[in-house]
Amino acid sequence: MKSLVKKLTAVCLCAGMLAVSAPRTLAASSEEDAIADLNERYEQLEKEAEALQEKIDNAQTEKAKQEAIKDKTTQEISIIRDQIAVLEEKIVALETEIANKEAEIDGLEESIAENYELFKSRMRAMYMSENTSVISLVLGADSFGDFLSSSEYLKRVAEHDQDLLDELERTLANVEEAKAAVEADREELSGTKAEVEDKKQQLDAKLNATISEIQNISQMEQEFLADLEAKQQEMKEAQEEIDRIYASMESSGEYVGGGFMYPVPGYTYISSYYGWRFNGTDFHTGVDFTGSNVNGKSVVASNSGTVSFTKSTYTPGVGYGKYIIVDHGGGYSTLYGHLSSINVSVGDYVSKGENIGNVGSTGWSTGPHLHFEIRIDGQHTNPLPYLQG
Repeated sequence: MKSLVKKLTAVCLCAGMLAVSAPRTLAASSEEDAIADLNERYEQLEKEAEALQEKIDNAQTEKAKQEAIKDKTTQEISIIRDQIAVLEEKIVALETEIANKEAEIDGLEESIAENYELFKSRMRAMYMSENTSVISLVLGADSFGDFLSSSEYLKRVAEHDQDLLDELERTLANVEEAKAAVEADREELSGTKAEVEDKKQQLDAKLNATISEIQNISQMEQEFLADLEAKQQEMKEAQEEIDRIYASMESSGEYVGGGFMYPVPGYTYISSYYGWRFNGTDFHTGVDFTGSNVNGKSVVASNSGTVSFTKSTYTPGVGYGKYIIVDHGGGYSTLYGHLSSINVSVGDYVSKGENIGNVGSTGWSTGPHLHFEIRIDGQHTNPLPYLQG
């Protein structure tokens, strides 16, 4: 009996030495959720692009149709920019996901190596232990009770061995799953990079198509005078909206100091100055910067400050379209109108010269330009004396 117990103890100690490494499985990834969200955002942008043509098709008059066509080009540029930004976010998420999965694979392969070494040690120990076969253990039993005890020992050892083999099999399967996922991510990454390049080419084509377009102030005057009463009412409503916005704002802190820079780097040509225009029928509350190939160009913060308001929805042919207001403290603020895209959010602090949007032709506009205002305590003033080269 003592001899049998000694043999069984040796076998079980061999098994006990070989505790199965903690199982490692593929974990759910936050990047996977992010990629799914980015795909959804991209699809929504595709739907928005498709919906632009419907506005043209549904236009009731030729004038409305032309405004819709102009607006479509501007919005398409904005949508393509947004799509490129989404795709670039997706590329970062995919690269992170691939790196994480490769790290998981390394961990899984390490687990396989550890458990395989344990299994080899188990077999080596079994081989080196004399008289540890099933027959010798059973025949060495002095009684039926000893036989039952030895059977239970053998059962536990066998179960341990099977657990070890099962764990090796599961880990190998996880490795294959992770490798397949990495390969799928690599293919998606390659496709996404190709799509970014395609979208950039589309963007260049859209911008090149408008290379000769600048704000046509003569056309704007003709439109204004042709429907004077309606246009004056529209401009009045646009100013009332801005006045309400400023009335609800409070300038924060002291003025940041320094002068104001030109808000479209490289573009200083002014198509419409501050003051009365159109034979004294319309008061222009800012200055309009335009020039060849201005469409889509970067609009920068004229001075440092906090974004206090943004408007991204608008009615084609009416008002300032998409615009931004930046508070510079001490009652000073700047307004940037007719943007094709807005790249900041309310509450953001922006440094002087930092990109905040892109030139467009949204709202009432006869071509790409930036409407720029400087206001003091909410009251518009001629921006030119404040601008520095």
